[in-house]
Amino acid sequence: MQSSVINRIVDGYFKLLEFILFVCMAGMVITVFGNVVLRYGFNSGILVSEELSRFLFIWMTFIGAVVVLREHGHLGMDTVIKMLPLNGAKVAKAISDVLVIVCCVFLIAGTWEQHEVNMGNLSPVMMVPLEYVYSVAYISGISMMVITAVSLVSTFLPGARDPRQSL
Repeated sequence: MQSSVINRIVDGYFKLLEFILFVCMAGMVITVFGNVVLRYGFNSGILVSEELSRFLFIWMTFIGAVVVLREHGHLGMDTVIKMLPLNGAKVAKAISDVLVIVCCVFLIAGTWEQHEVNMGNLSPVMMVPLEYVYSVAYISGISMMVITAVSLVSTFLPGARDPRQSL
């Protein structure tokens, strides 16, 4: 029963992330296309188009990395892993997972250290604090750390999937 509730919550979270990806992509398409039409058709333009599309692209990249991590879509060294015995493959996967967690900690800590500076820096056109743009690093770092920690723990559970098998 608990597993079902947790799975629904996790699935709902990733549906939300996928919706954010959709909104970012739609926003980029609308602002850039609208700006092109206005510039060439009406000798006008959307002032915030370039800056907003850049910010949406940053959010799309970070959120997309989380979604792809859950789907095991990032590049890997599966050729090397397949040559290792089962215990060696588990150790290699564990080392990889620990390194990813360490990188996530650095990402979150670095964003935290820059928080106050970024709140004081305003974007040139939209005049919003840049921390609103870069706060996606918190979402991304924490989400990827949780996904990787679950992967790390599940590697050594009884009945765990063989890391040498293709995803």
